[in-house]
Formats: sequence, structure tokens, C-alpha cells
Amino acid sequence: MYQEVIVFLVGCIVLVKSSDYAVRSIAHIARSLRMTEFVTSFIMVALVSALPETFISIIAAIKGDPSIGIGTLLGSNIADLTLILGLVALAGHPLTVHSSIIKKDMYFVGLTTLPIILGLDGTLGRIDAAILLISGITFMIVLLSEREYFHKSYKDGNHFIKNTLIFILSAALMLAAATAIVTSSHTLAINIGIPAMIIGLVLIALGTTLPEFTFSLQSIRKGHSSLAIGDLLGVVVVDATIITGITALIQPVTLNLFLLSIVGVFTAIAAVFALMFMRTDETINKNEAITLILFYIAFVVVQVFLA
Repeated sequence: MYQEVIVFLVGCIVLVKSSDYAVRSIAHIARSLRMTEFVTSFIMVALVSALPETFISIIAAIKGDPSIGIGTLLGSNIADLTLILGLVALAGHPLTVHSSIIKKDMYFVGLTTLPIILGLDGTLGRIDAAILLISGITFMIVLLSEREYFHKSYKDGNHFIKNTLIFILSAALMLAAATAIVTSSHTLAINIGIPAMIIGLVLIALGTTLPEFTFSLQSIRKGHSSLAIGDLLGVVVVDATIITGITALIQPVTLNLFLLSIVGVFTAIAAVFALMFMRTDETINKNEAITLILFYIAFVVVQVFLA
């Protein structure tokens, strides 16, 4: 059992560090290609930030235990909308939010809770997977059609080949680390006697949110609040729809309805709180940030109690 704990911890460290390098390199690649802030943050960086939980979810599904992956996806979404958003807002000045990013807030809340709604029958099957994939891709296409709101472009075109190689190497390390995490966490769940989904909801999910936290923090410090918000909201949409859809497409998931209902309530409230705070004066102030962080702590306490 101690060996599994060591493998799990080392895997998490490698996953976090490699995903951090992947996010940084893809941001530089986007600059080299003269992409806008919106495309960079909501599409490219968000997709890359979602790679850790993507690898974990897909590998878990292939190994026949998709509940670890689904738990990781749902848990990381709650962490992004509360803990990570709150910490980023506390890191400096009040976080400025452009209203154009959140003007489709009801669609965002709907997409965030869609996998939970589809799973209320106890399973996420391949039809559910198709609905999730179509919904996520459609939402991104709609947002891309409004990219004029995000007209600011990067002007750094250096080291394209170097950053491409760094990204490929980082992705390979993430894949290896994800494999180790899934294997060790599955064994730990059996030995400890707690649901694998709870390990994904709390332990693994917290680690997979670090790439977007690092990127968003750097973006805020450099005056690019659109990048920070775009990355966080983008990761949430990608995880809830596209990655969850891919996972269920590979291996239909049987869900614990009681646990799913509790996670669903927390997810819905987290999404509503986050968007509500963004709409008030188009900023997230320190009091709102502290509220989001406390909400995440409450979520963790509930999960530990259930475990």
C-alpha cells in the first residue's frame, strides 16, 4: 500500500509540473501564430489545461474504471469555479471581468451541469456522450463567432520550434503520470474501502487544476484578465462536455446517484455564484473571492464526511 501511495504522489507531481510547462509552451506558440487572447485562452490554453484530467479520464475508462475519471472531471470543475477563481482574485487587485465573456451565462451553467443531469438515470451512456460532445463543440463554435470582443493579439513570435518540442515532451510526461495515478488510485480505493469517485473528486481533481491556476495567475499579473477568465471558464466547459463525453463514449459509466446528486448541487451553486460575482460591477472583489474559497472548503468537508 505504501508503494501505491508513493507512485500516486510522484505521479501527481510529474502531472502538475509537465502540465505547467505544456500550458506555458502553448501560450508562446499562440503568440507566435498571432492568435487573439480569446482563442488563446478559451480554446488553446483551456484545452491544454484540461489535458491532465483528460488523460486520467480516458485511461481510467480504458482500464474499465471510468468513475475515477468522472470524479476528477466534476471535482476539478468545482475547484476551478471556486477555489482557483477565488485564489486568482485574491492574488492582486480585484479581478476585472469583461461582460462579453459571461453574457451567455445561462448556457454556461447548463453545460456545466449537463453531465449530472444526463447521469440522473444512474448511467452516462454513449447517447449521453454524443449529446455532451455536440453541446460542447457547438458552444465553442458560437463563442468563436463572437471573437471580435477579444481583439487583443499577442506579438511574441520567438522560439516556436523550441516551445513545440516542450509541449510534445510535456504531453508525453502527462500521459505517463496519468497512467500511474489511475493505477495507484484504483488500488488505494480498494485497500482503503472508499469510492474511487471520491478520490477523483478531491485528491486528483485538486492536482489537475494547478495548470490553469498558474496560467491565470500569470495572466492577471501581466494585465490580461481576459486570458485568466477565458482559461478557467474554458476548462470547465471542456471538462463538463467534451472530456466527459469522450470518457463515456469509450466506457459507459455507472454512477452513484446519491453522490452524484450532492456533487450536482455543489456544481450548480458554484457556477451560479461564480457568474453572479462576475456580473456585479464586472469584478470579483476580495470578499467574493473568500466566499468562493470557503465554498470549496465546504465541498471538501462534505466529501471527506461521505468517504
